[in-house]
Amino acid sequence: MHLSGKLADWSVSDLLHIMQVTNKTGSLDISGDRRGRIHFKDGSVTGAELFGAVGDTPVTNREDIADILYVLSTMDTGTFTVGSGDGPDGDGFAVADILGEVEDLRAIEDDVAKTGLLKANGIKLVGELERPITLDPEDWHVLVSLVQPFAFGFLEDRLGRGGAVRVIHTLQRLGIAEPIDADEDQWLDELAGGLTASEGSVFADESLAAAEDEDTAPDPGHDDTPEKPILEPVVGAHEEPRERVDVRGVSAPASTTLTDGIYDEIRRLRSKAAEK
Repeated sequence: MHLSGKLADWSVSDLLHIMQVTNKTGSLDISGDRRGRIHFKDGSVTGAELFGAVGDTPVTNREDIADILYVLSTMDTGTFTVGSGDGPDGDGFAVADILGEVEDLRAIEDDVAKTGLLKANGIKLVGELERPITLDPEDWHVLVSLVQPFAFGFLEDRLGRGGAVRVIHTLQRLGIAEPIDADEDQWLDELAGGLTASEGSVFADESLAAAEDEDTAPDPGHDDTPEKPILEPVVGAHEEPRERVDVRGVSAPASTTLTDGIYDEIRRLRSKAAEK
């Protein structure tokens, strides 16, 4: 089935119902302020993807599919196209179930909007609790998602040794902290492994640059003509042009959260690698 049109005439919800009642297999492309794709098999939703989001790969669990449809269903201008299926295989989920979760998300957003938190310049946790609270497992998962793994040294740098010990003791007493199973160098290596050298980075790692110089040093027996240095004019009518220096360092995707403590560990690991 090939179908195309404007979202002004057909809502995303209408299109999902059409795919369901016709028991079709295919991919529904939505294009406008946001771009996404919804995959169907025999009228059931098997996956969805939001282009421009982290990963750009189809999600296949119901909660994540509902999140993407929640975004796409807010669009009332744009275009849609239904083409051949190229998405995940599987039994999928009923359209009614997915749309039910989307409606739940809308209701939650309406409640949160009344508090002013959505439009606030920032959000912080309250400093003191007026009464004891009980967290369900799913509520605890939300809090954990806000905190990146950290080391004792990171806390010590910011709170002092005594303050760091108190924090760790409190976490241990509450039973909500555990050591990372992997060896320290292993999990930091995994983090550092996702970083790439890039020109123009404001974070310059001298040890990395030194290692690169050794790797790229010309062979003494090979006669290469050096490239002419690139000169750039410096602001000022009476100043001589200076040689441009390309600063090289490490950079991470925008989605990566790194702390100063982690940067220090990455420098240490890079230095160890260069010594080998």
